Amino acid sequence: MTYNFQCYQNNFLFNNLNITSFGDCFGSVIACMSFALLIELSRGIDLYLRNYSVTGNHPRSHSSLNQLSEKTIRKRRFGLHIVRTLVRLVQTALSYILMLMVMNNFVGFLFSAVIALGIGYYLLNGVHPYTRSANHVHISNANSEITNPTDITNENEEILQAPVTTTPNTRTLPINT
Repeated sequence: MTYNFQCYQNNFLFNNLNITSFGDCFGSVIACMSFALLIELSRGIDLYLRNYSVTGNHPRSHSSLNQLSEKTIRKRRFGLHIVRTLVRLVQTALSYILMLMVMNNFVGFLFSAVIALGIGYYLLNGVHPYTRSANHVHISNANSEITNPTDITNENEEILQAPVTTTPNTRTLPINT
């Protein structure tokens, strides 16, 4: 199996779907890039839904959990699980379609998929306000000697408490224990 630079193909993805001109080739490369961007968009949506609070329209809010009944929270969790499942199904279908496009041995599809996945990850799955890095830099308040413990979320989604002591007007990195 070798990749080639000939875009003109018969039976592309489906029977009687032929790429016979430069416009068809360009359109199929754009379609390949679109599928790759949609995959990254679905990953971003899944990341958002994973961190979405069941108590409101904002990421994880522990203070408002006590205000809702357990039944309401269970219903919202179930609804979010249904939405996340549908997003996962769409993501899997798009991934398989993209795989079939790349397997047509045209190097343009491979490059367009890789470039679009990289651009999509950079634009759609970057640093968001609802995610926190373990390397989060905490700038201390000039009036306090000791700051409050900072919640740090690691890759396993465990919440660790890391006490941070600072002197006024200094920057520190919390130590992940």
